[in-house]
Amino acid sequence: MSEDKPDWYNRAKKAPFSNEKFTSVMKENVHRSVIFTYSKPKRRKYLQVGLAGGFMLLIILIAFQLPFGSEEQERGGTMPPGREETIRAQGVTDEGRLNVIAVGQEKITTLGAPSCFGIETDRSFTGNYSVQYSTNQVTNEVTTLEGLTFIQPTSAPVDMIRLPFQAADVFILAPQYRDCHGIQIYAFAVEHETGKAVQLRFQDESLVSYFSYYRPGTAPEVKENKLVLQSTEGPGGEGSTDYVSERMYQLDLRQNALVLVLRKIGTF
Repeated sequence: MSEDKPDWYNRAKKAPFSNEKFTSVMKENVHRSVIFTYSKPKRRKYLQVGLAGGFMLLIILIAFQLPFGSEEQERGGTMPPGREETIRAQGVTDEGRLNVIAVGQEKITTLGAPSCFGIETDRSFTGNYSVQYSTNQVTNEVTTLEGLTFIQPTSAPVDMIRLPFQAADVFILAPQYRDCHGIQIYAFAVEHETGKAVQLRFQDESLVSYFSYYRPGTAPEVKENKLVLQSTEGPGGEGSTDYVSERMYQLDLRQNALVLVLRKIGTF
């Protein structure tokens, strides 16, 4: 059977639109949009990783810089901020001050029980110390005392005993205020003429030492321009015929020494 075909038969053989609606320009835009969408999170991720890495590098640089800066300050002779001097003992002259200053960290304990050295609540300070004399904003180190132990009722600085001599002021340092037999002492002199501070040696005949002692319950004093120290000879020694009850020392600034010149024999 032969019939005429409707017009839509001919139209069906062709594309639905005479012109292509999804042009090449549109395809390019879609392609760019897809690339931008997938690449944006990656760039953000890389940016975050980069910032984190830079921050860690900054922390490392600061960590390395701080110790070197502190060490350089100490070599330059200045005290780093926040570090305070611990003055363990002091003596005052008309022109300046003699200080015993802790070098580094001290070992601080409490006695805990009564003894010849103190009561249970007394405090013990052990360390290395620098003896310094300051006057007119100038500080000079006199000497160092290593491995020294202070035993005192409180942590306040110990006041040295100031003894006036004709040529100098002599300062007696007693790190421990009590003992069973003899209280150990160190001596320093500040010359009147030069203002120089020195440590004194005790010269007992053939024995020379930087420390001496005096009997508990007494105190060092000056008689006839000489240092007088009361002696103790231990249990039973006081009754012997050759017991030395008192020692007298002559100040000799040329030798920076206290020279024994007289021993008093007998009982008190």
